[in-house]
Amino acid sequence: MMRRLSLIALAAVAACSQAEPEPAARALAEAPAAPAEIPEATKGFAEGVRIAWENGAAVTPEEATQLIGLNGPEGAIAALEAGTPGSRWTTVLAGIASAQPTWLNVAAALEPGATGERATELDTALKAALATDPAATLRVLEVARQRLSPAAVCSGDAPVIRLLKPAVETVADPALEAKKTACLEAMG
Repeated sequence: MMRRLSLIALAAVAACSQAEPEPAARALAEAPAAPAEIPEATKGFAEGVRIAWENGAAVTPEEATQLIGLNGPEGAIAALEAGTPGSRWTTVLAGIASAQPTWLNVAAALEPGATGERATELDTALKAALATDPAATLRVLEVARQRLSPAAVCSGDAPVIRLLKPAVETVADPALEAKKTACLEAMG
């Protein structure tokens, strides 16, 4: 009896292996499409922004966050010696442009205190971050924020938008779809 069940089980396995696979199994067997690549020109834009600020004095995201906590966003920008070449402020801008999540959180904390030229520099750093890692950058954007909204970060001069748009189009995370759409709408 046991031998008969084993033969039946083997016959069933053989029959199933020749049957058409289920749609889910078929989808898993197919090779996933390669993620879209960020164009070299877009990467070059981001690298140029980072290079412009790379010679700043040493500061970590944790130190910048501590300055914000102690002095508020405006006071932290002043303490970072914003406007001085080679200052800690330029290091912060280069960090934000790198799109590392800890630096993007610093950008979000500094945004309320950035005005005038500092706001323009922060905007440029965020655009470079968008070119470097659009998904990470979209995660910190909020519709209700002045300079940290998709409409603000994703708008700008036509040549910059032409560079950024292909990067934003690579974002495939469904959780970021609304921000991606708002960003692309701001780009026109």
